Amino acid sequence: MRLYTNRNIKSIAALFGLAVLFSCKTNPVEMEALSKELDEPTISTTEIEWFYTKNGKASFKLNSPEMFRFDGEEAYLEFPNGIGLESYETEGEKDAYLSADYAIQHLKNKLIKAKGNVLLENVKGEKLETEYLIWDEAKELIYTEEFVKITKNGQVITGEGFESDIYFSEYTLKKSRGIINLDHAE
Repeated sequence: MRLYTNRNIKSIAALFGLAVLFSCKTNPVEMEALSKELDEPTISTTEIEWFYTKNGKASFKLNSPEMFRFDGEEAYLEFPNGIGLESYETEGEKDAYLSADYAIQHLKNKLIKAKGNVLLENVKGEKLETEYLIWDEAKELIYTEEFVKITKNGQVITGEGFESDIYFSEYTLKKSRGIINLDHAE
């Protein structure tokens, strides 16, 4: 039977502590990624309704249950619980609507990335459904390379990839897969 004295226990604890100390490595890239994950928003708010105007007239209306603003090198707004965005013609009439489960708006390059159950609808009643869509405010384009489904005039068109003006009035569907007539579908 071996007895451990306080001296032996202290020696074992010291060796364990040194082993832990020397086994730890600090990777600057991992530390930066971790610090970004731990960033706190500079602003958080709920029940948002914002109007964007051009020349004194409403051009967009944004609704969201919650928004966080993160400042720093690349400031952005995050809408973790979804977004609704309406665009208006110069006469003030609604001409397109976008909704998604999640969105992030990069303030520097004016990109909004929408994810999850993305729906885009225009005044003609045409609907686009996808899981990911980018709205480039500076270029006035909406696009994706993901699977899309467009419903119009009782027909469904699917494809991979899509590009449109911000009003979803003139668009191009890439890699289209076919037309299904809803009036005669079984």
